[in-house]
Amino acid sequence: MFAVRDIILFAVLAGVLAVGALAAWPWSRRPKRFVLGGLTTTLGFLAWNLTLNATDARGFNVDAPVIPLSWADAGSGVMAFVVTVLVFGLLTEKREPAGQVVGGAAIAGLVAMLLDLFVL
Repeated sequence: MFAVRDIILFAVLAGVLAVGALAAWPWSRRPKRFVLGGLTTTLGFLAWNLTLNATDARGFNVDAPVIPLSWADAGSGVMAFVVTVLVFGLLTEKREPAGQVVGGAAIAGLVAMLLDLFVL
């Protein structure tokens, strides 16, 4: 499917973009949650795309008929969201409102999905 080098490069780019998007939201600036969100976005993006690559899952990279979004693109966003919400919710932000934690994870997932839509 894709070269592992490309997947790693774009995973890091997804993380950097997530850092930027999260840094624009005041909640994620305390105490540097945006950095953790970037790291979790990178890990989720990597996990999903390396799994697709290892299993030769070409059928996931077919765009939907109505919108140009494939399961591979959506999966990148979902995995970035899941990893981010788990790390925020279970490990670091136990006393924060769930809406804030899920909101931060949603931003990370959206960034990963949009990047995957345009680059992989």
